[in-house]
Amino acid sequence: MLSVSFVFCAVVALAKAQAVCPAAWTKYNKQCFYYDGTSWTWVEAQARCQSFGGNLASVHSDEEYAFIQTLTQVPTWLGGTDCQRTGAWFWIDGTPMMYRIWCLLKPDNDLKQCCLQMNTGENKCWDDATCSTTLPYVCARPL
Repeated sequence: MLSVSFVFCAVVALAKAQAVCPAAWTKYNKQCFYYDGTSWTWVEAQARCQSFGGNLASVHSDEEYAFIQTLTQVPTWLGGTDCQRTGAWFWIDGTPMMYRIWCLLKPDNDLKQCCLQMNTGENKCWDDATCSTTLPYVCARPL
């Protein structure tokens, strides 16, 4: 019985070490990312991500942003918002927003624009947008 328990534990440990993302999701570091090219409002996109066990994606480095850009090159929702307090941007997944790649003169803190879209303009940077705009989105969830 002891050897069966050992084998079972080894199989579980190996499965965790080689964790894979669900179909249509792409692994990057310790997360799975999903791009949906269908346009939704920011709130609808977040609700869809939550139904998949995740949130709209947060970005924490140039490398991670470059990876997400391999999934989409068009304006796309990410999980940033300052709807709670203008100018106080945070990630909907609760991680701190330390990395930022805002377009020139953005965010402009327009009270009607409190959701973050990526791939804006020639530089493919971030812009604050009206949350009722419909855009594709990127979800992230932990492995």
